[in-house]
Amino acid sequence: MTKLTQEENWLEMRENVRRVVDSLDVCWRCQRVAECQKFILGNLVLVWLCAGCMEEMEQPQPPRLRRRSRVPAV
Repeated sequence: MTKLTQEENWLEMRENVRRVVDSLDVCWRCQRVAECQKFILGNLVLVWLCAGCMEEMEQPQPPRLRRRSRVPAV
């Protein structure tokens, strides 16, 4: 096994930092910079979501109650 010289070590560290920075995106939902994943919203729109927002979007939502429309008094 060969030891890395200090210069090679710096170059490797720089490449690691570049790789991590390139993997960052702005989350569509919370607008934070994070490692995001693709998520298809409503079978039509591709957005990027962080892990926290991805979990929230994948959880089943309770059904919405329909509001009754008021019939005006005659």
